[in-house]
Amino acid sequence: MNTKNLYAFTLGREWKISLAELIAIFWQESYQSHSETIAIFQIIGYSNEQLQRKFLNIGGSIRLIELLGESSIASFPTDVIEILRASKSTGKIDFALGSYGAEFRLSDIGLRIKQTLKDTGISIRLANVKNENINAASFKKEKLSKTGYEFNLIVIEGMTYIGRTLSCQDIDAYAKRDTGKSRDMITGMMPPKLVQMMINLALAGQNIQQTKEPVSIYDPFCGLGTTLIEAANMGINRIYGSDLSADMARATTQSLSEYIAEEKIWQERIIKVGGTPNKDFSNFQSNTAELDAREIAGAKTKLAISGVPFENITIVSEGYLGEIMRPHEITLDKAKEERRKLERMYDAFFGGLARARFSKSIVMTFPFWNLNGTYSYFIEIYDILDKHGFEVVSLLPWEMKLNTTKGSLLYRRESQTVGREIIKIVPKR
Repeated sequence: MNTKNLYAFTLGREWKISLAELIAIFWQESYQSHSETIAIFQIIGYSNEQLQRKFLNIGGSIRLIELLGESSIASFPTDVIEILRASKSTGKIDFALGSYGAEFRLSDIGLRIKQTLKDTGISIRLANVKNENINAASFKKEKLSKTGYEFNLIVIEGMTYIGRTLSCQDIDAYAKRDTGKSRDMITGMMPPKLVQMMINLALAGQNIQQTKEPVSIYDPFCGLGTTLIEAANMGINRIYGSDLSADMARATTQSLSEYIAEEKIWQERIIKVGGTPNKDFSNFQSNTAELDAREIAGAKTKLAISGVPFENITIVSEGYLGEIMRPHEITLDKAKEERRKLERMYDAFFGGLARARFSKSIVMTFPFWNLNGTYSYFIEIYDILDKHGFEVVSLLPWEMKLNTTKGSLLYRRESQTVGREIIKIVPKR
């Protein structure tokens, strides 16, 4: 099999959402195969360098791997040796091994590869200290995408490949952008990675830098500003937010301003050394305001949005999830009561969007409650959407049979009583 233009992405914990994000970015036609840990796409029209830059804005994948050719469990060590011999690297070579879809004693095999190469005069060091894949932090520490190598054995749907990791998710960058935000471990704040995934699901493959009309993102439940900061980090230059709480709106404004100021300093440093920054904030526009989501029809005036029709702004948001309830407080009656409150609020919210003739995509999270292992869903949202002229777009192709019956996907951490149902919504055509 020709492996030209084949790339593998290792998937995050919520692998279905990770897969949906990749299909939204690279389109279903590029999809080849997947398991619960890895997905393979044939991506044409990108250089490795361009894909590495794009990977920075993919929230749900841990590694980007270029497939170098077919292999087998038996021949994989020999394949690695041949590639390293042919690399003609000077100085000591750092390398690691990874395995997906097959049991493989990575450290044991790696040490044999190391000894074989040492016997031929090659100075080499193995990063695997255990018989398991190294984590993202170790990959970054070892600088394996810049000065070293990580080779991966991939077994999927009867095929076996050897691949080299091009990029690994920068967990430090996510943590830095999230620094200083109080995290409620009962409901939990939106993780930056999940926000990135939702933005990509909403934009569905749009090239942010090359669209005729500037991409604009609006979060009507902006909280502490995670969505707006992640949108700015992805290079989106028109960003708006509002919240029922004036304190939250101010916190978002401050967090976003601090992020932009720091990014501009880094851009200046990159330019001074002759580089080209990934982001350009020269035409950046943003505003946040106090606004009740039930009065969404007035958002254009409240936010002083100019240069783009409000109805053409993409909405990405963690919707209001209801009252925070701890495990010992939540009951079926309490969940039903919350659903009734949310029904009234979201009825007004989507009614306002309908009056404003909103025409772009919406990706939002809505709550579901864990009642001692039984889930109570906010099913009323589907009638509300239909009532106001909206419909749900399946996040994954129906033939994959991986969505919920409504086309949504679920996100929940074990420690949290409230999960998130991710729904993509568009106006009925």
